Amino acid sequence: MDSEHIAALREAIEKAVDRRMQTPKDFDFLSESIFGKIGERVSPTTLKRLWGYLSEPTIPRLSTLNILAQFVGYVGWTAFCEEGKGEETPLSPIQPDSERPRQRRAWKKIALIGGLLAVVVAIVTGLVIFGRSAKAQDSYILKMGQCFSTPHEYLKLFGIIATDTLWGRPVPHHERMCVWTPEYRNQHWHNYGDSALMMPTITEHWEPEEYKADPELIVARNKDHYWNYKLINELRITFMKGLVDSSYVFLGIYRMSIAQSDTVNCVWERIADQCDLTNLDYLEQLRN
Repeated sequence: MDSEHIAALREAIEKAVDRRMQTPKDFDFLSESIFGKIGERVSPTTLKRLWGYLSEPTIPRLSTLNILAQFVGYVGWTAFCEEGKGEETPLSPIQPDSERPRQRRAWKKIALIGGLLAVVVAIVTGLVIFGRSAKAQDSYILKMGQCFSTPHEYLKLFGIIATDTLWGRPVPHHERMCVWTPEYRNQHWHNYGDSALMMPTITEHWEPEEYKADPELIVARNKDHYWNYKLINELRITFMKGLVDSSYVFLGIYRMSIAQSDTVNCVWERIADQCDLTNLDYLEQLRN
C-alpha cells in the first residue's frame, strides 16, 4: 500500500469530520460517523491501527480502504489514489447530495439539535405518562407491525434528524444502539427471512451484483462485517422497508445471533417485539 496515499486519506477524513484523530473517543466518533453516513462498519481498533495510534504493525485491508474512500466521496480506494491523493473530491454515486460541504460544517449542530430533541421527547413523554390515561401512554410503545410512511416519521421519535443516510442511525446517548432500516431482499445486502412470521431472523450477506467478479473482496468484506458486529455487540431497533408494501414496518429489537452467524452471513435475531420509547436504557439487558 502507498503510504503517501494512506496519509492523504487520513487527512481527507479528518477534514471531512473537522476533527483530529488523537484520542480513543475520536476513533469511536469516527467509527459511528462512517456507519451513520454510508452504512458500513469500521471498528475503532482498525482506525487506530491505520492512524498509528496502536503500535501493532498492520497492512490495511482493501475493503477497509474502499469504505474510508467512500466516506470522503469517492467510489473506492483506486479512485481516491487516481484523483491526486484526494485533493479534489469528485462527484460519485454515493454522494448524498450537492450540499456535502455544508453538511460537514453542520455535523456538530445536528448532534446538538439531536440531543436537545431527545431531551424534549423525554420531557413530553414524562408529561404524557403522568398526565394522561393508560391508552395515551401506550402511544409511546412501538409494537411489531406498526407502519410508517417515511423514515423521518420514526427517526424523530428517537430525537434523530437525518439529512442523508437513513439505513442505520445511531441512537443519541446510547452507545452501540442504532435505528436500522434494512430493505427486504435488498440487491446488495439481501436481508432474507420469513416474511410470513414478520422476520424472526434477518440474514445479512453483502454481495452486490457489480462486485461478483471480485469474490475475494466479497469474502473479505463479509468477514469484516462479522467480526466488527461481534465485537461491537450492537442492538438494532429495526424498521424494514418493502416487507408489506411501500411503508416501513417496525419489526422489533434485534441482536446478532452468535450461534447462527459466521464470516459469510450475519444473522440478526428478534429478541423483543416492542420498544418503550420512554426508557431505552432497559434494552441494555438484551445484549449478548
